[in-house]
This record gives sequence, structure tokens and C-alpha cells, in this order.
Amino acid sequence: MSPRALACILTALAAASFGCGRSAEPGGVVEVVFWHAMGGPLGDVLEDTLIAEFNATHPGIRVIPVSMGNYRALSQKIMAAAMAGEPPALAQAYETWTAQLIRGGAIVPLDSMMDLSPAFRDSIWPDVFDVFRRDNTFGGRIYSLPFNKSVPLVYYNADLFDSLGLSPAETWEEQRELLGRLCLDSNGDGDLLDEGDRWGAGITVSVWTFECLLAQAGGSLLSEDGTETAFDSPMGIEALSYLESLLHEDRSVFLASGFEHQRAFSERRTGLVEGSVTSLAYLLEDMERRAESGLPTFRIGVAPLPAGREHAVFIAGTNVVVFRSDDPRRVAAAWEFATWFLEPRQQARWFAGSGYLPAVRSALREPEALEKIERHPGLERVIGQLEYARFEPQTTAWYDGREFLSEAVEIVLYGRMSPEEALERAARLTDEEMRLDARSDRMEVE
Repeated sequence: MSPRALACILTALAAASFGCGRSAEPGGVVEVVFWHAMGGPLGDVLEDTLIAEFNATHPGIRVIPVSMGNYRALSQKIMAAAMAGEPPALAQAYETWTAQLIRGGAIVPLDSMMDLSPAFRDSIWPDVFDVFRRDNTFGGRIYSLPFNKSVPLVYYNADLFDSLGLSPAETWEEQRELLGRLCLDSNGDGDLLDEGDRWGAGITVSVWTFECLLAQAGGSLLSEDGTETAFDSPMGIEALSYLESLLHEDRSVFLASGFEHQRAFSERRTGLVEGSVTSLAYLLEDMERRAESGLPTFRIGVAPLPAGREHAVFIAGTNVVVFRSDDPRRVAAAWEFATWFLEPRQQARWFAGSGYLPAVRSALREPEALEKIERHPGLERVIGQLEYARFEPQTTAWYDGREFLSEAVEIVLYGRMSPEEALERAARLTDEEMRLDARSDRMEVE
């Protein structure tokens, strides 16, 4: 079902009086069902450490975490539950999902809760990084709170860099030269596919990578008024052409699928890899496994992304939304957990345990955060990217628009279309979606 159809159904449901779940017994423990998609060690930190502590220190509330396994399943479950009038109390949500839920009247505008929590309003919320505050504000109203947020960065083989006298690149030009210098054709046969060969890096079909390059080139995803696309601009073509040239002209990178690019880095088949801040935990686990197996390991360095005409990155990750309920105690309890999670101590432990960025600045002064930054020199500069970070469009149309853009990146990297043609096609399809979305908005107002 398309996002537009879902939004229309949610709007119809909002017009009716539906209760979102059971009411708690008067005076009893309020249950807050929290749907999320954190798995593995990330889920352990969330459920076994933070939620367990919240439940132990808040005897009147019990947060019940329910993992949906992945974001696709989470999205489907949220929309189906909202349509049925039986959503959870709390859930992770991307911006496009939030826009759909707002249109359907399924979630609580959280600025209406601020006056109930003056300490949060006056201390915590102003401490949230500006890009996260803006990312959670829709049409001038706060509808979500930051949850698992990340930025991209460069991981590099610090031992290899030291041996070659190299440093992380600061610009696109330096990065292009660096990737070439990292390549090693051990037997001189003209390819980098043999044992002992080394690529500069592995890359994937990634909208996130393109978005960052676009912004670094001085471009934008949408026009200034947000009514049409802008990623097919000369800056967009320049960004995608840069990736294309690394792959097909320089041949200093290879095109990977899944997490093959990270495996290649751990196995010393590349000199660096771009990833999320949360990738660090998995790369360190790889090093531990290799050490236990008697395989060579290396020190992992971290650095911010190189700049183009300007420094720019896009944030990634979800926020949390609170669903409407016929039980005000459930809404209040969900709000209590969501705001507790944003307190500096919790954010520092979330950062230290999961790798996700702390949403509040003061968390970086907590012992757990300071210790992690000390262990990984360069991490402070990586976090500093938040000062010039951007976020993706907060429209329902971007749900499909992002898919169109992903297809454009893919067909260019696989050599089936030029950057100009691919981006023009993606922009045209996205603009169509945005026009239909705007028409739906006008019909709802009328």
C-alpha cells in the first residue's frame, strides 16, 4: 500500500473516535509497549541496560520493548496497527513515517507535553543538538524526539596509514588521490582481485553517500520552498559523477553489496571504508575474532568525511513518536520514558554502548562518553559534523522519492545510465509524487 493511501486511511480513522489500546486499571502499573528495530548488541543495550533501569527506577511504569527485527517490518506493523486503532504506546519512526502519522492524527504533538515537564523544556530540549531539534519539528510543532541518530565517517587502517606516511583526506581531491595510493596490485597483473591485492575502499549503492556528496558540492535534495526536487542540479551530477569516476575511471574502489565493503576492510583488502558511527562496534568485534583466530589485526582510525566546496553530512536514524490513546496515563508514561532517555547520563551510556550519537551536548561531558572518545581519537571531530549536518525531507512523498534516488545511484554505478539521465528520471518521478501529495493535502483541507 502506498504512503498516500495509508495517510488517507489514517485521516479517516482520525476523524472517528478510536481508542488506541487498553486503558490501565486505575492505580495500577501503566504498561508502555515500545516497538523498535534494534537487534543484536544494540538491542541488548536498549533492553537489558536502559529499559531495565528505567523500569527498576519507575515502579508505576513498565516499558515493554518489542523488537520487530528490521525497519521494513516495523513500518508495516506501525501502519497496520494505526489503521486498526491499536498502535503501541511508543515506536521508532523515520521522518516520512512521522509525516504520515501526523496526517492521520495518530500521534501526540509533543510540544503540548512540554509544559508538563518544565525541567525537560528548560534544560534538556535546549541542550539537544540543533539539527535534531529541527529534524523533529514538523510545521512548527514537535512531533517526535531523537532516538538512534548517526552520522557517516571514514574508518581507516591506522597501521597501514602510518607505514605509508598517509593521513585521512580533508577534501574530495585528497580523497581521490589517497584511494589511488592505497591500491596495491601485488603481482602486477592489472587487477586487484588476487591474494595480497588491495583496493582503496569498497562502496555500496547508498543514497546516504550521494546525499552527503550532493550537500558537499553545494546542492540540495529539494528546492528552497520544498515544493520540488533539486538533486538533479549540476551539483547533483557532479556528486554522482565523482562516485562514478572512482569506480570506473580510477578503479580505486569496488562495488560491494551488503556488508562486503566492511568485511573487506577488516580483512585488509581495502585501506579504508565509509560507514555509520555504529559500524565501529562491529568492526572492533571483527578485530577481536581475527585476533582469537590468529589472523592479522590493525588499529582502526576514525575521521570525518572529506569536504567538497563545503563541509556537509546528512544525519541518519530514527526518532520516537508517542501514539494517541484513550488512556492519558499511557501517553504520560510514554512521554516520561522518552524524556528520561534523553537525559545526559542515559545518552552517554547509549553512545558508549551502541555507538549512536548522544542527542544532547552535555552527554559528551559524562564519564562514559569521555572514555569512549579517549579510546578513539578523531571521534570528537566526527561528532562535530553535527554542527553542519542536514536531515532528509519530512514529507510522505520522500518515502518513494528516496527509492527513486536509490535506483538512480544504482543504475549509474552499474554503468547503465549517465548521472544526468538517471538523476533527471528520479527527479521527474519524485516531483510527480510530490504533486500528488500536495493535491491530497489540499483535498483534506477542503
